[in-house]
Amino acid sequence: MEPRRAGSDKIKIWEILILVAGVAVGCALWLRGNPGGGFLMALMALLGGLSLAGPPILLLSRRGKRWRAGRIQWFAQGTSAWLLWPPIARTRWNGPTNQMGPGSSAEICYLYGSPLMAVFMTSALLAGGWLGFRKRRGRKVRPLAWDERVGLLLGLAWACTGLWVLAMVYRDDFK
Repeated sequence: MEPRRAGSDKIKIWEILILVAGVAVGCALWLRGNPGGGFLMALMALLGGLSLAGPPILLLSRRGKRWRAGRIQWFAQGTSAWLLWPPIARTRWNGPTNQMGPGSSAEICYLYGSPLMAVFMTSALLAGGWLGFRKRRGRKVRPLAWDERVGLLLGLAWACTGLWVLAMVYRDDFK
């Protein structure tokens, strides 16, 4: 096993700038239509902005890194933001053009789909043994890289939001 170079897994300034830009875009986009959208909407704006920053950071800093559970979760959540936010932004700035009412269909997909996807991914990763603490005999456990930790924490936060969405769905359907 090759020893790690000193400082190879530290966050770089360009990665911090992409994270800050992602959070700014998330807040601007989600709070545009809902100035007082409540705690859940503010949380989803923050998580969405951090997710939006994931794919550029992960793809630009890949250089031979194996993706583990955290990076996979971050990339999946970020991909959903990259694919669904352009129609959401268009609707927020220009007004609705569909028959579904004040929100866009992309917004509905994002608000329900992304949190539920995190619940499904986290439960699959737990069941598959990708998450958890494993100590190997005679070997040091390598610390996780910063982007792996961010991905795991972001996946956990999205999964908690997904449990809230799942509880709302069950409450509405089993009244």
